[in-house]
Amino acid sequence: MHPEPDDFPPFLIHNGTLRKAGSEVLPIEDGAPARGQGAFETIAAYHGRPFLAAAHLGRLRRAAARLDLDCPPDHVFLDAMEILLSANRLDQEAKARIRLTLTAPPQGGASWFIEAGPVPSHGITARVVTIPYARNERGALSGLKTISYGENAVAMQLARAAGADEALFANTRDELCEGTWSNIFLYSKGCWLTPPLSSGCLPGVTRALVLELFRELGLAAKEVPIPMTDLPTAEGAFLTSSLREIQTIMAIDARELPESPDLASLREAFAERVGRETGPAPA
Repeated sequence: MHPEPDDFPPFLIHNGTLRKAGSEVLPIEDGAPARGQGAFETIAAYHGRPFLAAAHLGRLRRAAARLDLDCPPDHVFLDAMEILLSANRLDQEAKARIRLTLTAPPQGGASWFIEAGPVPSHGITARVVTIPYARNERGALSGLKTISYGENAVAMQLARAAGADEALFANTRDELCEGTWSNIFLYSKGCWLTPPLSSGCLPGVTRALVLELFRELGLAAKEVPIPMTDLPTAEGAFLTSSLREIQTIMAIDARELPESPDLASLREAFAERVGRETGPAPA
């Protein structure tokens, strides 16, 4: 399973200009390819309307500030997303994928591009494995969504070799942190648990929404450190991300898990929020 599809429709937007996909947009001296100095966001669009865009753009700005990247105003990005979804004939699709990337041009100033394409295939369930590598919760890039994804590529190679769909990282304290492309929730002793941001995990936009939905539904959910040694006793689990939404974990390290409780009502609440935020589908 490839979380990031390799093929895109025929157009992208570079610094506000609509261009053919595949055209050169970055010089080799740009800090993104040269030093990994770049940040990005992946946003789901439902019927041509980006979902939770303000939260994604806020997180992008935090990464830009840390990496010394120029980040234009939100309305610039939102206008460009609308133009690109229409140009790529995705404005009527039930769901599409938007990727917004900031880079570091050698001359300084803003450099950004937006791609839009179909959503990669994610099943309603996933098999996950733990790996022998750790996230550094004290690292300079901890909690940021940057283009420095070499660790994730290695982790996914291990997951695929094990016949799994996702890999789970611990942090340096041997606590559960996150997946390569996702946040994680575990069910234990009648309560849902998820690693706190202090674990080094990405502050996922969908993760934050799920915590809010749990509160609205009156279901117990806590952000607490989770020792990796607790994974074998988990009674259920699921992954969250903008594109996978809420994905049940059916096995951890080949140990089968039961169908997690509460997920039907959680998915229903998620769908209701999507409809509320993006409006009804076009007639």
